[in-house]
Amino acid sequence: MVALVARSLDVEVDFVFDGRTVSPDPQTLADPVDDGVLDVGPWLPGFVREAMLSDAQRSGEGAHHTSPEVAAAVVAVAGDVRPWRAGDVVLDPAVGGGAFLLAVADALPGTPGERVGLLRGCDIDPLAVATARAALQLWSGGEALGPDAIRVADGLLETWHEPIDAVIGNPPFLSQLRDGTARDDSRRASLRDRWPSVGGYVDDALLFLLAAADTVQTDGVVAMIQPASVLGARDGGAVRARLEEIAPPAAVWLDGGQRFAASVDTVALVLTPGREAAVVSRSVGVPPAPLPDALPEAGSWTPLLLTSAPVLDRAALATAGEVGDIAAVTAGFRDQYYGLRDAVHEDPSAALRLMTSGLIDPLSDRWGRVDCRFDRRAWRHPGVDLDQVDPSIQGWIEARLVPKLLLASQTKTIEAVVDTTGTMVPCTPVVSVEPNAAGAGLAHLAVVLTSPITTALLLRQAAGTALSSDAMRVTARSIASLPLPGNQAAWDAAAALVERRLASPDSVSVIEIGRASMAAYGVAERFDLHNWWQSRLPAR
Repeated sequence: MVALVARSLDVEVDFVFDGRTVSPDPQTLADPVDDGVLDVGPWLPGFVREAMLSDAQRSGEGAHHTSPEVAAAVVAVAGDVRPWRAGDVVLDPAVGGGAFLLAVADALPGTPGERVGLLRGCDIDPLAVATARAALQLWSGGEALGPDAIRVADGLLETWHEPIDAVIGNPPFLSQLRDGTARDDSRRASLRDRWPSVGGYVDDALLFLLAAADTVQTDGVVAMIQPASVLGARDGGAVRARLEEIAPPAAVWLDGGQRFAASVDTVALVLTPGREAAVVSRSVGVPPAPLPDALPEAGSWTPLLLTSAPVLDRAALATAGEVGDIAAVTAGFRDQYYGLRDAVHEDPSAALRLMTSGLIDPLSDRWGRVDCRFDRRAWRHPGVDLDQVDPSIQGWIEARLVPKLLLASQTKTIEAVVDTTGTMVPCTPVVSVEPNAAGAGLAHLAVVLTSPITTALLLRQAAGTALSSDAMRVTARSIASLPLPGNQAAWDAAAALVERRLASPDSVSVIEIGRASMAAYGVAERFDLHNWWQSRLPAR
């Protein structure tokens, strides 16, 4: 394909793979090719490389091709923050098929030869390196690249012995909580040696951002595609804190609709070394359309993702303590999940009911009405036989058999169901909120967790930590830190509505309870907040 594009452009290019010059098969060159395909020009080798990757390779390597339009959009946003200059040395540490370096070549001033002579890149995949080198030669009309300008290396560990003015790219998204993408022991040790304070569960994409900030010159710029989840993920907190010190965000580009095959919302973060943390300019889509500026919060950059949520200042609320003051908040992990595998059975009359996130709606459950998934199977009436629970988690399960609230994970609003009898068993990652004997009762806690106030506050902490930038991962720690209402009389009145609903589910709507909760927080007049929350409730 490189040879065909070169012939169509009347350019001489050698395709060098892993140190060997590869010649195309003459018969292949003789096959007819649609001229419209060749019109893509230097971008075509990258598209072909992407097509050669299997789904397993894309997932396992976190490799997802960047379109020319997205690359150009991110390069433009970076150029708005810090204009591209003649002589800029630009690095892509996960070069893939060369999409970002091609976009930078379009943006830099100078002759084609001067521009490609300033481009640097690396990748652990020799085919990616060969593809990027060939693409840049095609773009420049056959200009030669230095032998080590684009090379096979690990972008997280490679050292560049020359000043780098800009680092840009789309690094691999490799979650450390998924089988098949977690680092091996050797790589984990190497990264720990480089960044001793960074936790082991940080996505590789965020580490590439940190490596870029460590590499770029003081007056340079960094622009890298990231999964939206890294802006609020707890395990990325140490990296974000470090970046706030050395290269805080200056701009963010939102993809506006999952433009990558990874099926997650993505952003591009633009960092400038030596800048003090301040408001961040924002844009969305292709071509980039401006959004209002936003300000990251201490420890979390998720406010950068919010495009429609009303502004809510926690300090302006009437509050008195936090959920963790009056309730134990907990959630299971892998041990609890696997410890239940042999204990779950289909039983419409089960004494103990397994509750997954999909079975939880605001103040109601769907157990027995819809199917759920557990252990790679569909269940309609998942029951739990306590005698079959793995002994290692039996005590944990028994401790959950108390009156409580259960909260779904990865939702657009906080969704809590009340378990008055203590017969619901939470399935990881469902969160369990168990009131203390001396604290508020279930109905009062249900008010807190069925409120526009707490959804808005949690979204500011955790937007993008679920699969969508408009959803949030609900965790025990984040729920425990939510504020309690400060207007006791209004809180009592809202709790009475919850009790009426529990006694007769159709008598009081969730919307009415949410409205009453706002009076308990002293902001009954915030109709914009209530309408926003109501629009996000599950339409079931």
